[in-house]
Amino acid sequence: MGQTECRGCSTSDPAADTVKVSIGATLLADADAGKASSKHQAADVQPGPVLCQEYEESARREAEELSLREEQQEQERQRQREEERHRLAEEQQRWQRERAEAQAREEEEERHRLGSEAELAQRQAAEAAARRTEEERQRTAEEKARKEAKKKVEVFLKARGFKTMVMPRTTCFKATYPLHVAVQENSADVVSAFLLCGTDKKVKNSSGKTPLEVAQKLNNNGSHQAVIAALA
Repeated sequence: MGQTECRGCSTSDPAADTVKVSIGATLLADADAGKASSKHQAADVQPGPVLCQEYEESARREAEELSLREEQQEQERQRQREEERHRLAEEQQRWQRERAEAQAREEEEERHRLGSEAELAQRQAAEAAARRTEEERQRTAEEKARKEAKKKVEVFLKARGFKTMVMPRTTCFKATYPLHVAVQENSADVVSAFLLCGTDKKVKNSSGKTPLEVAQKLNNNGSHQAVIAALA
């Protein structure tokens, strides 16, 4: 038998058949390529082990940086608190020092004041004691002078016939007082003794003259000047 040709094959158009095959292959290839692209895109979207590691590393670094910043901030706050405590401690020490110095000054001023007051009181006491001593000396001297004057007056009165230093001696209707007689005798010390004993130096004799007027009348070129000085 001889070979027979297939009608279907023998009647097909090679160009048309080729186009059909090419289109189908192209569609299949495109479909496969689309699937591969989809798989590749899916692979890009889904993180792989490398990306997860990088993400974790980045998150860890961020956490460490945040922790470091917080630690630095806490250290800064701690430093500020320490500085504030140090400043307050210095303020307290300065206040205590100034208060102690002020108290020391006040105590020194008080001691000085008390010392001055004590010194003043001591000086005043010494002055008062000196005054009392001087007054006592003067009283003693005056008392002694009065006693001596009294003796001198008594001797004078007895020698001149007078009973007392205030009673006049009357002769021929004339009254003569002891003080006037002492003036006439120019006895300045007796005149002073009479005055010291309390004799009235303004008493007048029968001629109406005081002892001073008698002394002035008798004064000749200063002869009775001491008597006049005692009566002045």
